[in-house]
Amino acid sequence: MYPIARGTAPLLVAVASVTVLGQPLTAAEMAGVLVISAGLAGLAFADGWPGRAQLPALAAAVATGVVIAGCTVVDGTGVHRSQTVIGYIAWLFLCQGPVLPLPALARRGRPLFAQLKPVRGIGLTGGAVSLLAYGLVIRAQAHGDLATVAALRETSILIAALIATPLFRERFGRLRLTAGAAVLAVLELAHP
Repeated sequence: MYPIARGTAPLLVAVASVTVLGQPLTAAEMAGVLVISAGLAGLAFADGWPGRAQLPALAAAVATGVVIAGCTVVDGTGVHRSQTVIGYIAWLFLCQGPVLPLPALARRGRPLFAQLKPVRGIGLTGGAVSLLAYGLVIRAQAHGDLATVAALRETSILIAALIATPLFRERFGRLRLTAGAAVLAVLELAHP
């Protein structure tokens, strides 16, 4: 169901950017966002429509898409208003950084520090890669259209699907291949 979340987000960002932020989209850009969203949703529905038992997962996926869209709109607006990518990212990480470890510290107490010691290098590397990836997205949002950047960012789910095929033996299949091809076709048309 995760592709549903990733497919929902660009569509919601497009609606918010046009109606709330006043950033108009051309017909081609809107069509591109729609095709990418539909293609990503197609990845999730390639095994069939969800039954009653999957409805809670579907609702959670759509809610995740709403949260992703909200964060995207907030970040896009924030970086445009701050007029500095580095400054926006620095303030965001400076404000969030000290707060995020507090729940773990409250739950595990002082033993947390000993538990973190053996994985400190992996954690710092993951944090640096996360900061770099986030910085690239924020830079794109500062210089591009928010809806199309959101759609482009969500296409990373295709890479996840390609990795899952050999690694987890997930079936890619004709429908997933068709959905992925539709997303790639839009990307190719957008940037020949």
